[in-house]
Amino acid sequence: ARSAARSAGGAASGAEPEASAYTLTFRADDGSGVPSGLAEADVEVDFGEQHDRVPHVSDDGIEEAWRRQLLSAPRTWDAPKFRLASILVSSTAGGTTGDGRAAPAVVLRVGSTSYKEHVGTSTSSRDAASRRALREDGLATFGSESAHLSDALGVETTLETCDGGLVLLRRAAGVVGSVGKFNGPSGHPEPELCVSGRAAAAAADDDESSRASKSALVLSELFASILRECVEETGVPFASLSPPRLVGAMRDGFGKPDLLFRVETTHDSSQVVAAARRARDAWESDAVVVVSATPPADANAPVDARFHEKLTRLFWARCPETMAATTRAMAECLSRKTDESRRFREASSRPAHFDIPESGSRVVTSEKN
Repeated sequence: ARSAARSAGGAASGAEPEASAYTLTFRADDGSGVPSGLAEADVEVDFGEQHDRVPHVSDDGIEEAWRRQLLSAPRTWDAPKFRLASILVSSTAGGTTGDGRAAPAVVLRVGSTSYKEHVGTSTSSRDAASRRALREDGLATFGSESAHLSDALGVETTLETCDGGLVLLRRAAGVVGSVGKFNGPSGHPEPELCVSGRAAAAAADDDESSRASKSALVLSELFASILRECVEETGVPFASLSPPRLVGAMRDGFGKPDLLFRVETTHDSSQVVAAARRARDAWESDAVVVVSATPPADANAPVDARFHEKLTRLFWARCPETMAATTRAMAECLSRKTDESRRFREASSRPAHFDIPESGSRVVTSEKN
């Protein structure tokens, strides 16, 4: 669930440009223009403490930032998180490794961090000068601006309905970060479910075999976590969901990374909207909207009447006032890079008024365009 641990911008995320900026760092382009995505078998995780954050002399500032976060968001809690150190795109994808195994398309280098470290290094709860010093020192000493940053790894997905829609949730006032903006089901993978306690007992020894075992557990959790988010945030049954496919990765303006997935459901748009009323984490969003999974050909092209017209245009236009940074990165990841789409984006991203419910009315359907 997103809750307090889904922040990308800390206590005052909307007040700084980092909250809406993003960079698409990886796109699983299969040559067709729009990525179908990578299956779990196409991805490898290299998990270990060599990918953890490097401590910094100013780390007392993490505690100070955490205290500020708790003052503005008392429901915030600390928890272990995975850290995405880097993504290696394999030059041997489609071939085999030296030991005869199928070569992965990408390798995710993953370490450990915590939500407190995220707040204290990568949100506006830490002052901008201190965050800048962390980046500069990391680059000067280790050749990486993110060496001293938490880089807590999040996940987001498009939930694609069987009638050609994409499910978007508007973030409610009770959550931290991007309040009032739309995103897909999202959250964080949970280390406690795979590399601690019983799950890690069989991989307790620090040898190559145990490291490989832990890495496999982490990979499984990365893909499983996004299915949990779909169920918890939209109420659709697990059995209705397809296996996730990794389509890309991004970093927001604070440097926080997210993996981007595609998941399909056998439910149609109206069934998802109805299920969302009963979702376990329904409190995290105050509106559920289904937009068209097909981008309009241009700013004047019609949108399927089953879907929210104006939000469809704003999603594909990657409007920063309406869509969370992760969701804008997802739209870019799924867009064909053509001159036509660029002209459509420029025309559609101008400020626009559209009717969506007040915060007391949680669900919006396509009739409320």
